[in-house]
Amino acid sequence: MNRMLLITLLLVLTASLLLNVYLWQRFSNSPQSNPHSNKNALNQNLAAQNDDAISPNGARSEEAYKRSGSNSIDGARNIDDRNTNGASIKGMRSLSELNALLQSGDMAALAASLNRQLKISPLSEPLLLLEAGLIRQTKPLPTALLNYYDLADLPLSNTALVEINEKIQTLYQQAQQQLSSSHQWELVAKLNEPLFQRVPDNKTYTLNLATAYAHQLKVTLMEDVLAALPFNDRDAQAIRDIASDQQIAATDSDTTDEPQLQDSFSEDDNAVRVKLERIGNSYHVNAQALNQSASMILDTGASTTAISSNLYARLGKMRNLTFIGIFTIQTASGSVEAPLVRIPEFRFAGYTFNNVSAIVLHEEALPDADGLLGMNILGEFDFSILPQEDVLVLDKRSF
Repeated sequence: MNRMLLITLLLVLTASLLLNVYLWQRFSNSPQSNPHSNKNALNQNLAAQNDDAISPNGARSEEAYKRSGSNSIDGARNIDDRNTNGASIKGMRSLSELNALLQSGDMAALAASLNRQLKISPLSEPLLLLEAGLIRQTKPLPTALLNYYDLADLPLSNTALVEINEKIQTLYQQAQQQLSSSHQWELVAKLNEPLFQRVPDNKTYTLNLATAYAHQLKVTLMEDVLAALPFNDRDAQAIRDIASDQQIAATDSDTTDEPQLQDSFSEDDNAVRVKLERIGNSYHVNAQALNQSASMILDTGASTTAISSNLYARLGKMRNLTFIGIFTIQTASGSVEAPLVRIPEFRFAGYTFNNVSAIVLHEEALPDADGLLGMNILGEFDFSILPQEDVLVLDKRSF
């Protein structure tokens, strides 16, 4: 009896042992039982997701572009361009639609669309160039030029880089020539200061900025800029000569540059008398911009002539005027950002002036006039105001 019980117990223990061995082998072969395998799979999955995600600076990784069907960043640009041209992504505007917004002047809608689409296609060259055009129309010209320099640092195609460099040269040279030819040295300095800081080894920016300081008799600033060049540099020495000549001229003309306000002004035989209209505390004179008559406030404190937005519209805006860029200027009400345009023909006091620079101001700044007659026009004359007669006497200077 005891022997039978012992045999039965051994059989039960053996069966239990075999069952445990079977279950252990089955569990060991299961994928879920391998924590290292699971961890590797999870890491691979997360890595793939992270590569596809947008990076903190708004750009997708090059690896993500490769997995999306491209072998390089150039391929990514092609993908972005296809999406942009065809507006294949729901809610995205096509390039033609975006260009239409720029041409129509709907800058707010264009900015919103570009912001949305560049998040999806951050290296799309057409979108980046459109954004640069938007910045040129809405931000100060130095800011627009710096943005083009930023674009030139991106991994763009050679074609795009050539276009960007041509834009920099064209916009800069147009503004520099316009401002320097009209002796607007304060604006010349504002144009060149940020460019000199961005590209300090560019001799053109160095010389033009130093020249602007020389004409403004800011000799210390001039020397600080010229320190980037060898002391015996011929161009640098020529600019120092300009400053010296300006100092001599300033000493000789301390009392002649300001308009005389007495009747004892000695008129030259060629002097021109212009009737003034007194409105409040201002004198108004008649002028003509292109084919439009204009009532202009005589403003000897303004370095640049200004026109109202109403006169700007009457002149045909950019159909007849050349947009130079936006500049930060000082007005009676403070600092404002305003467009600078070139007027092909401006007539005043029987004289005709070509390619005149003018700032476009809102109507609120010029409620009772079509503009301000600044020193880029008045500086062409020796002039005096005869207050008892309300007359402006002009003698054309010979330079």
